[in-house]
Amino acid sequence: MKQPNSRLLLTLLLLSATHAYAEMSFAVSPSVGDASISNIGGYQNSNYARIDGSFYPLPELGINVFGASYTGFKSSGGNEVSIKLTGYGTGVTGRWPVHPHVQPYVRVDYLLWKATSTGLGRTLGTDTGGSAGLAAGVQFPIKRFFGLKAEASAYNNVSGADIRQFSLGAVFEF
Repeated sequence: MKQPNSRLLLTLLLLSATHAYAEMSFAVSPSVGDASISNIGGYQNSNYARIDGSFYPLPELGINVFGASYTGFKSSGGNEVSIKLTGYGTGVTGRWPVHPHVQPYVRVDYLLWKATSTGLGRTLGTDTGGSAGLAAGVQFPIKRFFGLKAEASAYNNVSGADIRQFSLGAVFEF
C-alpha cells in the first residue's frame, strides 16, 4: 500500500520540477535597425546592430546583457565628419503574453558607450560614458524556439546627444 503513495508523491515532485524548469528560458536576439540623433542638427541617421542575451527566470521577467554598434552618424554638411558609437550593457525586460503569437514587452537598460568622432582621415575626439535607455516592442513567437521582434528604443545624453532608434530582429529562445 505504501508503494503507490510513494510513486504518486515522486510523480508530483517530478511534474512540479519539470514545470518550474519549463518556465525558465534563455534567449539570444540579434537585431538591426536605424537610429537618429534627435537634439543635434547636421547629422544623418546611422545603421546599427545589436545582440541581446537574456535569461528569463519567469516567463514574464527577463535579465539581459547586450552589445550594440552604430556604423556612424555622418555629417550632412559635406565635411565627412562622422561619429561612431559602440557599447554594451545590462537591462531588465517585462513581457506580457497576451496571445500565443504576440508578446508586447518593455525593457529598461543601461548602455556603457564609447563615441569616436573621425574626419579628415583622423580621429578628432573620443568620449565615454553611460546612459539609461527605454525600449518598447513586440515579439511574434512563430515556433517554440524561434520568433521575430520589432522594437522602438531611446537613449538620452549619449555624448550630449539623444538617440532614437527602430529595429527588427529574430528571437531564439530555449
